[in-house]
Amino acid sequence: MTEVVNQLVAEGWTVDPDDLATISPYIRENIRRFGEWVLDTTPPEQTVTTRLDVALIN
Repeated sequence: MTEVVNQLVAEGWTVDPDDLATISPYIRENIRRFGEWVLDTTPPEQTVTTRLDVALIN
């Protein structure tokens, strides 16, 4: 963006800094940079098995 603005100025165009502020590449008002996080804290309907019943081999 900097190169293009410099090129426009070199060609004689008038560039208003307030206009540049509205076309910033870091627009974050409507964009969620890290996605939308939704946490479901309700427990699962079934009990999760955490024990592994395997015979040890010596």
